[in-house]
Amino acid sequence: MKFRKSIIIDLLILLVPLIAMIITTPYLPEKVPIQWGFSGEVTRTVDRGYAFLLGLIPFVLYELFKFRYRNR
Repeated sequence: MKFRKSIIIDLLILLVPLIAMIITTPYLPEKVPIQWGFSGEVTRTVDRGYAFLLGLIPFVLYELFKFRYRNR
């Protein structure tokens, strides 16, 4: 079975961030800061489980741009 080049790129863009998040998630603190105020204090935190979902963002953005600009 021949894989198209775009399928391999899609899989890499999906798998690399997910593998990185699988490896690093256990080492994150229980609450991860995601927003800071002007004076440098943390204004918003999330659980480390939510941080795992951030690994999906590159894949979703890539797919959206690919869908948007495929006809140009």
